[in-house]
Amino acid sequence: MRAFSFLPLWLLVHGVAGASSPCKCAPSDHCWPSSNDWSYLNETVSGRLIKTIPPGSACYQDEPNYDKSACDALLKNWTDSRYHSSNPVTVSDPLWSNSTCTPIYPNGTSISGDPDAGVKGCSLGYLSPYVVNATTAQHVQAALGFAKKHNIRLNIKNTGHNPEKSSAYGSLSIWTHNMKNIRIHPSFTPAKCDSAESHDAATLGAGVQDGEIIQYLAKHNMTTVIGSSLDVGVTGWATGGGHGIITGAYGMGADNVIEARIVTPGGVIVTANECENSDLFWAIRGGGAGFGVILSLTVKIYPMPSLSVASVSISARNGTSSTTFWKIIANLHKDFVKLQDAGVMGYYTASGPPYSFQYTMFQLDSTNTSSIDQLITPLKKHLGTYNPSVESSSFTSWMPSWYSIEKLYPTGGNAGTTRGVRASRLLTRKAVEDTEMLAKTLEIVASRSKDSPDGVSNPSLSGTMTISHRPVDNALNPAWRDAAVHLISSVSWDDTLPDGEAEKAIASVTNGTGYALRQLAPDSGVYYNEANSWEPDWQWAFWGPNYARALSVKQKYDPDSLLWCHHCVGSESFEQQKNGSLCAAF
Repeated sequence: MRAFSFLPLWLLVHGVAGASSPCKCAPSDHCWPSSNDWSYLNETVSGRLIKTIPPGSACYQDEPNYDKSACDALLKNWTDSRYHSSNPVTVSDPLWSNSTCTPIYPNGTSISGDPDAGVKGCSLGYLSPYVVNATTAQHVQAALGFAKKHNIRLNIKNTGHNPEKSSAYGSLSIWTHNMKNIRIHPSFTPAKCDSAESHDAATLGAGVQDGEIIQYLAKHNMTTVIGSSLDVGVTGWATGGGHGIITGAYGMGADNVIEARIVTPGGVIVTANECENSDLFWAIRGGGAGFGVILSLTVKIYPMPSLSVASVSISARNGTSSTTFWKIIANLHKDFVKLQDAGVMGYYTASGPPYSFQYTMFQLDSTNTSSIDQLITPLKKHLGTYNPSVESSSFTSWMPSWYSIEKLYPTGGNAGTTRGVRASRLLTRKAVEDTEMLAKTLEIVASRSKDSPDGVSNPSLSGTMTISHRPVDNALNPAWRDAAVHLISSVSWDDTLPDGEAEKAIASVTNGTGYALRQLAPDSGVYYNEANSWEPDWQWAFWGPNYARALSVKQKYDPDSLLWCHHCVGSESFEQQKNGSLCAAF
């Protein structure tokens, strides 16, 4: 088994702490718990402690658990995000596990493209060496107490769709994935809120995924807000903010949480809502991870709506320059915002060259397509004026139940083979109205930069226009309420790319693409759940003026930063060193 692969500088999430700084106990340290200590923890959690064996080790002939049949099955499933969401330790982006035991083919090349992976061998890398398969509050309490007693790092994983917050070197991980209970409440009033307004609601365990809650509710002709993949965990999605097809109509994921059951870092089980532990309730709705281990959320549910769908596809004709194409797309944003105001929300994607753009729009509670047909007519007429430069097509359809389109959501996704980096921004209405600046920015962020290394993909763009503008008193960045679109530009590469070239790609996106987006909307922010992992001034970018209040809640409930995670509230207190160890910053 190979030694731990020390991370290149570009993977560090913070600087290196001084040698005298107290650090979390690591597996190579004398303070690391003994085998008897781990056995005791296993007894405490009723035999639910997992000692991690990297799944990829089945492909390495010098590993004791080498198994060709198991390796073949792993190679088949590794690229499906559903494999990683149901595995206690792996994550979808090998960047955050340090690619130290990726499955390999018989010739020694890894599934992520590293031709020398077989020679390098297999080690844990950033995978947690021990995992508590938690299904009760008592399991969580035991893990928290053990980590605190032995000064070891804690990690929390449900599906791992946020990989940098789901994998941690030398950690004890709390795996909440199997907390799957769901219960419907026809008229729910939060605890100790006798005078509060009641609402149809559902309580779901921390491990429930989008597909599971939607399928369950559909049997009762009800629904709730979810993201855009059925594989995503509801808890992480909602507490980080949460956008989806119907969030423009019903509120962001964070807005729809009306109660939570949480184990605090001190090991106390609490209920958090607007009347009880209201500060904690405020923080977990948009403040992200690190305030406690959530056991369950109670969320608003709604009668199943009908849905009209409209889709517009645009492609550049031969001879159309990139400048012309992006001017057209920028000008069309005026129509998109008008549609948004009329209740028509949507998602778009763009790529090129050759340049193409597709915008899919949704309108709830319609009886046929006549309404959406009428609403998109000005957009189609506007688009027709650009006929010499682009060709376009459109269609509309109607569904009596929006569950019909939910069933078309991806149940999984490509995973486990490529690394990537993105830049993003919540673009304000003011920014979108400046079509000249918007066009210039779109051309920059959609184009391959001059310093982008060979082996890095061309940028792809995605835009979210399913935003709720209704203000809610929670930790979500207020920039959401003034945003017209959440725009992402992303690139990817595989493990054939040398670390030095990957460092250049990350710097190019962070300081080039990201800079252009920040210039377009300087007073806005970014979405915590889909942000650049190296986002500058991340505290303001993620939470804006809400950061100070969120930090005070963090310091109240977790003064020792037991629940530390990358770019989470209060994460300034520790720094991750080059070898993966976590040390106090001051």
